Amino acid sequence: MFKILFSLLSVLVISSFTFAAEIVFIDIQKIVRDSVAGKEAQSILENMAKKAQEEISQKEKALKPGDQKAQEELQALAVQKQQEILAKREELIQSFMKNVQDNISSFAKAKNYTLIIDKQAVLYGKDELDKTDEFLKYFDENYKKSKK
Repeated sequence: MFKILFSLLSVLVISSFTFAAEIVFIDIQKIVRDSVAGKEAQSILENMAKKAQEEISQKEKALKPGDQKAQEELQALAVQKQQEILAKREELIQSFMKNVQDNISSFAKAKNYTLIIDKQAVLYGKDELDKTDEFLKYFDENYKKSKK
């Protein structure tokens, strides 16, 4: 009787450890900030903003004092460029997050994780459950392969 009870208790303890190991978390903000794809997206936006600012500055220098119509056109151009940058930003975010989600799914399957949670939603988690660096490496490798 004792052997059966001990065996049953052992199975329960082992299965609870196994289940806990299948739940991990990833810092998505770190992935956005430090991944190759995230850095490329940020660079695209910065270059776009820089070009827009240069174009606006050149037109501003060419303005004649008191030319109200040209001033209004310049303001309209600034608004248009800002909207273009915001649209591009939204496009990049959607594409990036779809890529992250697809990679999280394949990462979870490859590592046999049951649940992956964003670190911001975790109130407490042991350090060994943080798989951010491991996922970042996985994500960057897949991103580089997809660019070839």
